[in-house]
Amino acid sequence: MISQTRIANFNNFLRDKGLTLICAESITAGLLSSTIASVSGASAILKGSIVTYDATVKTKVLGVDEQIIADHTAESKETTFAMCAGLREIYPDTTIAVAVTGVASLPTTDYIIEREVGQIYVAIWYKAFHQFETVIKADGTDDERNEIREKAVEYILGKIEEVVGNV
Repeated sequence: MISQTRIANFNNFLRDKGLTLICAESITAGLLSSTIASVSGASAILKGSIVTYDATVKTKVLGVDEQIIADHTAESKETTFAMCAGLREIYPDTTIAVAVTGVASLPTTDYIIEREVGQIYVAIWYKAFHQFETVIKADGTDDERNEIREKAVEYILGKIEEVVGNV
């Protein structure tokens, strides 16, 4: 669980720089924006979030080309980049756009996953596009799926701070 102090520090960091944030969340399914909104004053930075858990939402809402998903899967760096680009089209006045996809657990359907559990991709637009990927390992808790999702949020917060601090 990310501490309220950590979240407040993140929000203050963006607010003090006059920055705003919009999210497209697949693997985190709204957890990133919910985490940011969990402390008072989040409305100064958080403009909103689109949960794109299903590939159809990625294509119909964010304009991700269906061929990108067909060629690379919905949990790929290419899809994440396209999600972030879609956010920029929808919300051009927001200073930071972030998109995240990945694999939190093995599917319970016939859907074929070409990546390992814990593989995530993050695309951040802040003055230019920045892409990151990592594998997040669970610590062996009973709820590894949500542990991976929470660690993904923590990773994303750090990457946003890194990008904003280095640009």
